[in-house]
Amino acid sequence: MANTEKLGTKQEIEGQENEKKWLAFYKNNEKVIYGVLLGILIVVILIIALYRFVIVPRNQKAAEAIMAPIEQFNLGLGTGDSLAFATALDGNEESDGFLTIIDDYGSTKAANTAKYYAALCYLNQHNTDEALEMLLKYKKKDNNLWYSAQMLIGDLYDEQGDVENAKKYYKHAIKGNTELVAPTAAFKLGMLYEREENWAEAYDNYKFIEDKFYQRYTEMGVAKYLERAKIKAGK
Repeated sequence: MANTEKLGTKQEIEGQENEKKWLAFYKNNEKVIYGVLLGILIVVILIIALYRFVIVPRNQKAAEAIMAPIEQFNLGLGTGDSLAFATALDGNEESDGFLTIIDDYGSTKAANTAKYYAALCYLNQHNTDEALEMLLKYKKKDNNLWYSAQMLIGDLYDEQGDVENAKKYYKHAIKGNTELVAPTAAFKLGMLYEREENWAEAYDNYKFIEDKFYQRYTEMGVAKYLERAKIKAGK
């Protein structure tokens, strides 16, 4: 009992001493502590103000600006007018083009989307080097467009004879498991493996389409490729 009381008294004394130390520290550093807290508060206020008065309006302005070049791009697709693609890229007296939006609104989602559309414009102008460069800069902010971009990058590397990079980006496209992109990318990868006479890998890609996207499998006529790869692979 006596030992317990002594222990309790010792802990109380230590607690009081620690409290005195903290009070002394606070008094000696009161101005510094207030300065640090005030600094943190100012930073928080600045971040909130930056988001509300700079970032949000900038994103809205970029989203509005990209509508005009998208219209020009769609016009080019619909009519085959090469001038429409050039206007979509470079803009005109009435509106900015994708390239200006990329430069002026760099960190916004609209500027990122502009990189994808700019790449498509370059492809329609048969400028594959610029298209590839723009696609490689495109960031994953929109999953559907990003996986489509990965497949396009695979196509461009395949055209250049860079088979390993073509495989790499087709695999990126397949990982999205999107019905629009994954079956087509898997088919292209399967055909690439066929050219290398890697029939087992070709079979696996065609089988992936059958198992995961059967409707697309039938629409794309993959059955004959799967059967051929199965025989060649000895499965």
